[in-house]
Amino acid sequence: MEVAVALALLFFCVLLLASGAIAFLLIRHCLAALRRRPSADADPEARAPAAAAPRHRQPQPAAAAAKPKQQQALLIAVKKEAQQQQQAPRRLAWREVEALTGGFDEAAVVGRGGSSTVYLARLLDGSPVAVKVHCWCGGERRLRAFRQELDLLRRLRHPNIVALLAYSDDHEEEGALVLEYLAGGTLADALHGAAAGTAPLSWAQRMRILHDVACALEHLHDGGGGGTSTAVVHGDVSASNVLLDGATGGGARLCDLGSACEGFSAAVAPARATMAVGSPGYADPFFLRTGIVSSKSDVYDFGVLLLEAITGLPAAGGGAASEIENLTARILPRVRARGVAGLVDARLGEGGYDEEEAADVARLAVECVAAQPGLRPLMAQVRAAIAEKAARSIAKAGYGHHIQLSKLLELT
Repeated sequence: MEVAVALALLFFCVLLLASGAIAFLLIRHCLAALRRRPSADADPEARAPAAAAPRHRQPQPAAAAAKPKQQQALLIAVKKEAQQQQQAPRRLAWREVEALTGGFDEAAVVGRGGSSTVYLARLLDGSPVAVKVHCWCGGERRLRAFRQELDLLRRLRHPNIVALLAYSDDHEEEGALVLEYLAGGTLADALHGAAAGTAPLSWAQRMRILHDVACALEHLHDGGGGGTSTAVVHGDVSASNVLLDGATGGGARLCDLGSACEGFSAAVAPARATMAVGSPGYADPFFLRTGIVSSKSDVYDFGVLLLEAITGLPAAGGGAASEIENLTARILPRVRARGVAGLVDARLGEGGYDEEEAADVARLAVECVAAQPGLRPLMAQVRAAIAEKAARSIAKAGYGHHIQLSKLLELT
């Protein structure tokens, strides 16, 4: 009996030892496998298949990887400027608008419209701004125009659209838009209202301004570059609604979006059937006949603007007092018959413009003012054509500057 018990105990001990040896071997095998496996934090290229890795990987020297301090500083400055320009316009209380305009001082008035007055004001750092005060006084149409312009200026930021810096909409009968101020006045003033002894706009300046306006309109027709199918039609493109930077070689900004329409680019029905689209001399004949406005209506207006820049003549006028004749009616037959010969603004003088560019721009104007919208080019095509045909002149012009939105952060 004792022998049997001893044998059983011996067998049990041998079994335990064998199990321990097997377990030891299994654990050792697992540890070895873990050592061979790359960690999750390892270089992903080390885990990639050999075929996916480049055959010859050149090491990057440390000097090339590190940016120079000057380059880093410039990059930081550019990013900071971009962030400043992306800041949303500040909402002002009405008392702040009163403070900006000096209590709506008549001496600060620089312009008037049908329902608005523009004041020249200054920020705390002395930077000039334009304060456009709208008065609707119970008029629903005027209130809608203010709301629309405010909404579009907040959404459609572009270097060639006048920048909205701040606004106020808490007054019952008035609203205000604080806009960047451009000391160069309007294109209409520069082309047709220059004071005696003042040099007219050069040909290069005119081409640069036209290109800027084309860029702004392309942005509007593209719905603000958001990739949507909704287009914004300005509805009142004219020389009076193009503001010029007073700086040497300064650019242009499109302004006054109160008449804009929004909808599909093919055809936009105005919200009000009686709505007038276009200033005298600019109104699209197709819209006048059908009541339908589209992005091609802006193209027509821009074509008139091209003719103005070439000839130096206003869009409307030149006929008898009782029958004002439009520029297109006077000029188009002559352009079609013999090009721009004898039509270029005489103030530019002989040799003061590029004859080839003038001929190309005149042909583009004829395309833009075609009677049928379907025959007119898209604004993107117009902008590209100007950039190509007037490239030499545009290159001569410099670039202006903008009021930074951040300058309003300390406004009280």
